[in-house]
Amino acid sequence: MSEPVTTAPRWGSEGREHKAMAILETMVARCGDLDVDGTWLDIGCGSGGIASALAQHVGRVVGIDPEPWSSWASLAGAQPNLSFLQAGFDGDQLPLPEGTVDVVICNQVYEHVANQAALIRNIHRVLRPGGICYFAGPNLLWPIEPHVYWPFVHWLPRRAVQRLMRIMGSKRADALDAYSKSYWRLLSWFGEAGLESVDAVAERLSVEMEMRRHMTLANIVRRIPPAGRKLLAPFWPGFIFVLRKQRASE
Repeated sequence: MSEPVTTAPRWGSEGREHKAMAILETMVARCGDLDVDGTWLDIGCGSGGIASALAQHVGRVVGIDPEPWSSWASLAGAQPNLSFLQAGFDGDQLPLPEGTVDVVICNQVYEHVANQAALIRNIHRVLRPGGICYFAGPNLLWPIEPHVYWPFVHWLPRRAVQRLMRIMGSKRADALDAYSKSYWRLLSWFGEAGLESVDAVAERLSVEMEMRRHMTLANIVRRIPPAGRKLLAPFWPGFIFVLRKQRASE
């Protein structure tokens, strides 16, 4: 095993409980049969904040990340239903048996993975029949790159753009390490893997508004008609899908 990461996550560690609850409430809103007492897998869990927050509300949580983090030991020690694994998840199979996970969380991870189609296949493999995945990440078509906050740089040759950013004095060039995809590319990978997908951006937005006590905005978002949701889905700044592995009888 590699040496544990002791530095603070570059994405920050604040608001993990809030994000975990937003994920959980979004899935409750979108899935009538969510198994909160089952086994949950947080892929790309990083320092473990979201996995730890979820473990307070669900049956069992396993966090997995290519790098071990020094925070894992204390988080798992405080919660007997929480554990962590150091492993990749985009090439070789996840170190979990097939069909043993009830819910997968893949939140803002896919864009950092070298083999994104393999990641999605791995999600399908570990899910039990009927299992659910919360899959969120940025949209290639959105003009602002969300990791460096520069326009259009994710549409251009990567090395040339990074060189230009350094010439212009930006300290964010090395953070331009994400490779977003379009709505249609992700849908094709979901279908090839055998995962049904539904857009859940509206649910996530309404949950966020409710958590911030903006009830009028929450109601407006909730009332977006299905046709409007379908029209907007490819163009949101980021995607939120709820994926489901088909049951054997389906």
